[in-house]
Amino acid sequence: MNEKSIVNNHNQRKKKIPNLYTKKSDCCGCSACYAICPVQAIHMEFDGEGFLYPLIDEHKCIGCYQCLKVCAYKKDKKAKFKRGLDE
Repeated sequence: MNEKSIVNNHNQRKKKIPNLYTKKSDCCGCSACYAICPVQAIHMEFDGEGFLYPLIDEHKCIGCYQCLKVCAYKKDKKAKFKRGLDE
């Protein structure tokens, strides 16, 4: 699927903005979400301590959730949760 078809598919639906993190400890600042966004809706911003965190431009975001799918931190959390259920 190319960028144009992703944009068209998601613009036709009501978009829900992804929640990348609710607190800083939920993000490692790797910039994977920034790199994968097909419409450059994410930019990385420094906090007061010099760490990078992603911010989503709600006007640009198409709600494709590629940012959440690529997030290594969220994948790691899901894997730990699944392992806990299996044990």
